[in-house]
Amino acid sequence: MKSEKIILYLLAASQFTHIMDFMIIMPLGEMLMEELVIGSQQFSFLVASYTITAGITGLVSAFFVDSFDRKSYFLFSYVGFTLGTFMCGFVDTYEGLITARILTGAFGGVISSTVIAIVSDAIAVQRRAWGLGVVMTAFSMASAFGLPIGLYFAFNYGWNWPFILLGTASAINAVAVYFTLPPVRGHLDQPGPKVNSFKFIRDIPNHKNQWMALVYTMLLMFGHFAVIPFITPYLVENVGFERDQITWFYLVGGLATMFTNPRVGKWADRVGRPRVFNIMAFLSLIPILVLTNLPRVPLWSALVVTGLFFVLAGGRMVPSTAIVTSVIKPRNRGSFMSLNASVQNLTAGVSSIIAGILVTIPDGGHHVFGFWKVGVLGALFTLIAIWMMSQITKLTPPETAEN
Repeated sequence: MKSEKIILYLLAASQFTHIMDFMIIMPLGEMLMEELVIGSQQFSFLVASYTITAGITGLVSAFFVDSFDRKSYFLFSYVGFTLGTFMCGFVDTYEGLITARILTGAFGGVISSTVIAIVSDAIAVQRRAWGLGVVMTAFSMASAFGLPIGLYFAFNYGWNWPFILLGTASAINAVAVYFTLPPVRGHLDQPGPKVNSFKFIRDIPNHKNQWMALVYTMLLMFGHFAVIPFITPYLVENVGFERDQITWFYLVGGLATMFTNPRVGKWADRVGRPRVFNIMAFLSLIPILVLTNLPRVPLWSALVVTGLFFVLAGGRMVPSTAIVTSVIKPRNRGSFMSLNASVQNLTAGVSSIIAGILVTIPDGGHHVFGFWKVGVLGALFTLIAIWMMSQITKLTPPETAEN
């Protein structure tokens, strides 16, 4: 159990660096636009270049990822991601930075799916949601500690420094994973014909539980990422946060989910993942609708709402991820999760664009209009996802799907 925990912590550290690399670019927007002399549209493309590239490479890798030892494939991707992150820290032009972001996204787009496949293969099904909950605390750590520390170095030493530090941490973690994680090739050593990922992906439309799991992922991600992009400007312009108080939003939410995510995973393992997902998803409707309609309130009450958003909207991803990993056999899990990650990345990009159409910020700022529409959209897609989950579990009980 001790070695199992060490492996989970190292994989969580990998997720931390990957998530931090994606998240840190957004609060640096004002600084980057000023120092690189670019406009808001160029900055938006800078952000989108990572997600779009990650979605494309996730789709491509789905055709061959299960042909390799998962440890080897992970390290190959993680080293490429590390080099791309270092490159972000040493360029000083817009063209150089966007090239580095494309490179980082190309490798980073398959890290999360490979980590989930490793955890799903290495951790017994009875404890899988717990293992995924531990790994998914990486988002909490990035929010609570990574962003404040990264922004401190950016504001005091230059925007390049967060990437240099992330690259260094990633290199150290890669070495630790190399010496700690054993080969993960159970999917290759199983008796029977070799894995044919192309045939597997081609046949997904014929397996209702598999394509429904992908649609379910799309619905859940759409409802989540339609809300996220405009939380910060809404808190500043409409709720009355000072810019330096935004750190509290990430700190409180991150600390809360560090505590709750592993416990949600254990709860899901004990009483059933569909049941826990339904409870968390229904409860998440409350902070989604309250947050997107929040008036000017004291800081502490706003942090209660945003903290609940982190805990409930983020926590529902723990049992849902465990369910999605269980609708597929281990020999094809890498391909499926890579395809699933591609759906997540591309959906995140599309939902952000649609949210940008629904939400308006007049020139000069001072107020965000239409955020309530995004809340209604997020709630609607959550309800559809709950229904879709019920259809998946009727078709194939998750706990027995891989037998």
